[in-house]
Amino acid sequence: MVVKTGFMTLKGGLVRDILFPKPTKFKFYSDSLKFVAILALVAIIADFVTIPLELRDNVSTWHIINNALDIITVAVPPALPAAMTAGILYSSNRLGKMKINCISPPRINVSGRVQIMVFDKTGTLTEDGLEVFGYRPA
Repeated sequence: MVVKTGFMTLKGGLVRDILFPKPTKFKFYSDSLKFVAILALVAIIADFVTIPLELRDNVSTWHIINNALDIITVAVPPALPAAMTAGILYSSNRLGKMKINCISPPRINVSGRVQIMVFDKTGTLTEDGLEVFGYRPA
């Protein structure tokens, strides 16, 4: 009697996990978003400080808008996502030269924090959130 087929089997679940990895929430990404949000807040505060000064000095509206956008551009680095992507691609290329393939490049940032790697060939013992309390050398 067939109980499971396709992605519902053990091997199918493994293939599904490889093809469609679960989204992960790393502290690094949340911290970087907080950093950008703080920079944006600083830029908005700077705009609120400079706009009344420029209005007092009878500066043209176009110049006020241009200065406000300049402050935002200087405070929030527009090249930050591109720089992070370039760093991940560079890391991925270096790993590829050492015959290490990564199916999820954003996880490369976290890989430096790995202290213990545990392999379970069948996938029956491990699950997300597994904690290792000890090991026996083979």
